Amino acid sequence: MRSSTNSGLRLAARSTLIKLFICAISTVILSKGIAAEKSILDTIKKDGVLRVCAESGYLPLEMKTASGKWLGFDPEMMEAYAKSLNVKLLMLDTKWDGIIPSLLTAKCDMIASSMAKTKERAKAVQFSDPYYDNKLLIATKDTPENRKLYKSLDDFNKPGLKVAVKTGSAPDLYLQDSKALNKAQIMRFDADADTLNAVIGGRALAFIYDTPYVKLAALNNPGKIYIVPSGFSGDQFAVAMRKKDQDLHSSFNKFLADWKKNGGYAKAVKYYFEGQEWMALLDK
Repeated sequence: MRSSTNSGLRLAARSTLIKLFICAISTVILSKGIAAEKSILDTIKKDGVLRVCAESGYLPLEMKTASGKWLGFDPEMMEAYAKSLNVKLLMLDTKWDGIIPSLLTAKCDMIASSMAKTKERAKAVQFSDPYYDNKLLIATKDTPENRKLYKSLDDFNKPGLKVAVKTGSAPDLYLQDSKALNKAQIMRFDADADTLNAVIGGRALAFIYDTPYVKLAALNNPGKIYIVPSGFSGDQFAVAMRKKDQDLHSSFNKFLADWKKNGGYAKAVKYYFEGQEWMALLDK
């Protein structure tokens, strides 16, 4: 009986050792596999290129000159980030309705296109720390009558009144969620400029967009655009990345903090949001 018992114990011990050995080997193999899989940041540095999706045409954040060169706050920010990684920046002009799918299918590494952080978008991507605090503004033609009639967003919520927004933009999403203008007729356009032109051309009474765009529209059309004084639905612009790319997320946030500390951020803000010198470059 003693011999049988000892034999059973030896077999049990041997079985346990074999299981532990297999487990250890599996752990090593898995660890090597994970180590072998390069992170997106490693890939960017190895390839020497940072690919960024943006939709041109949104002044003064992302635009192109007559010769096709990128210009604006976002390209300058991403150029500074690429330089910090010692890689080249490749900006990819991407339609707004396909910009998140382009990121998710790895056509680009990041989105830097004055994208507002929203709960809905955060389901698909992860956002960097915000780089611009924004309010939505509504504007109409600058006439004495309009200045008298329209003091807030609520004043536009009447049957028959047409308000222009860009399809899929923060104003569009806000109106869909809040029902703030549920009585008015919402006109949706594919391009930023079309919302402004709809008002100037008389097809819409008003248009809604982000603070920088609306203020620039009024600046470029002196005496033609009246901005309703009170802004609404504040949001923040941030850079979007795939959720799995945690190393890139951490790297960019560190860069953004450093860029603000060393004065690069303030310089870009002053140049693009407070001055007009950059507008002369659009024709070049």
